[in-house]
Amino acid sequence: MSDFRIFEYELNTAKLPGGKKGPVFCMLADLHNQSYGPDNLRLAEAVLAQKPDAVLAAGDLLIGRPGEDFLPALSLVRQIRKAGIPVYYGNGNHEYRMRLHPEIYGDMYQRYAKALRDCGVILLENEKVSFEAAGLRAEIYGFELDEVYYEKFCRREFREEELVQALGRPDPERYNILLAHNPVHFDAYARWGADLTVSGHLHGGIIRIPGLGGVITPQARLFPKYDAGHFRREGKDLVVSRGLGTHTVNLRIFNPPELSVIRLRGARA
Repeated sequence: MSDFRIFEYELNTAKLPGGKKGPVFCMLADLHNQSYGPDNLRLAEAVLAQKPDAVLAAGDLLIGRPGEDFLPALSLVRQIRKAGIPVYYGNGNHEYRMRLHPEIYGDMYQRYAKALRDCGVILLENEKVSFEAAGLRAEIYGFELDEVYYEKFCRREFREEELVQALGRPDPERYNILLAHNPVHFDAYARWGADLTVSGHLHGGIIRIPGLGGVITPQARLFPKYDAGHFRREGKDLVVSRGLGTHTVNLRIFNPPELSVIRLRGARA
């Protein structure tokens, strides 16, 4: 595993005064129990060095496998919380399947969720919470995508009505942040009203070809549209992390692990 890199994204929003600096977020995704130094100290220090107003965890910080250890993920978030930085956590497919199938995973999810909450992490299981910093009034939503959408070769169309059923409708007067692990459905997330969606899951396409992007998704789809980086649709933003670890395919080519830093700024007229 190569060392992680910091990727920075500056996003403009009309929900801040023009030119005003807004909050800074660090985004974590797809750690998959990877450790960068003892207790993930190097990664935690890199997060804290950015002086973020909050950390957004977009899922799969562990590996959903019976008996798997989740200390690398807990060590990381505990250090961030000890520094007083709020952490908002939305489940990925690994956490979600552990929660959905106790007949396979036993109480693994319950123990992990309790450990997260015990150190002050705000775990959002199809829930929302209010957030304010640097003049921005926001809502942060954590969305659990149905497991059918993670099946290989899935072609089922996702509609924003599923978001409405799970989360209700967002307030257009506030800046709405959606933690949605799978970026494939960005068009629906944007139509629903997410001003910023943060995602991972695709591991940057595993192999990246300069000029073309990521090659393949975990669902075996070639050349995904939303593979990594920043995308914008009708004033709505998506930031997709390349992920911090690997799973199943232990391979990265031209595709370094990513710590994402998102800086908001008011849009100028």
